This record gives sequence, C-alpha cells and structure tokens, in this order.
Amino acid sequence: MGKDLFQNDEQRRFDRKQLYYYLKVYHQKTNELAGYLGDISTEGLMIFTKQAVSLDLDFKFTINLDEELEMNEKLMVEARSVWQEKDANPEYFIIGFKYVDMDQENLDLVKYLIKKYGFDK
Repeated sequence: MGKDLFQNDEQRRFDRKQLYYYLKVYHQKTNELAGYLGDISTEGLMIFTKQAVSLDLDFKFTINLDEELEMNEKLMVEARSVWQEKDANPEYFIIGFKYVDMDQENLDLVKYLIKKYGFDK
C-alpha cells in the first residue's frame, strides 16, 4: 500500500487510488523508464523506482496508456518530488510527487483512470 501522507511540511492527505496495473512511467525528455506507477490522485502520484531522487525537484513524466490499457492516450504530467522512502523490496524506492500546473485535459484523464481502473485498498 502506498503512503497517503506527504511526508513534508505540508502534511496533506489526498485520496489516492491504486490502479489494477503498474503502468510504466517515463521521463519525457529522455524517454527512459523512471519507474512504475504505484498510485494516483487528482493531486499527485506515487512511483516505485530503483533510483532515489532529491526532494523539491520538478520532473516531466509520460505514462503511455496504450501499453497496458490499450488506450490511444498518453498522460503527460509535471510533478514535484515531495517525499521518498525505501520500499519493502530493498532494490526500490517509493517516491511521492505533487502535480505542478496540471492542465484540464490531463486532469480529466487522471479522473477517468481512477474511475475505470482504480480500486479501494
């Protein structure tokens, strides 16, 4: 289960939903694999990755929804790293991100993903 609490000074709770699929998350600029989507909300996302990151940095991610969900869509987000911790699997980190300037089209796509592919833990 992913963290519901951003572990920084803001101490906010978001209603995050885990999806049935661990979608691949790519860095937009390099198209390199950043990690796997653990959960998502209208405020941010959490990924599993082998690479630790510095906090308070902005990242641009692409999630190709055609790979697992057979949707001809790409979710493109800019998000700021706000917390991280080691996963139960010591090879991975769990990193929480908060969206930066999310446009309505991508926000609507996130809502659709949560509704269609999310489940309550």
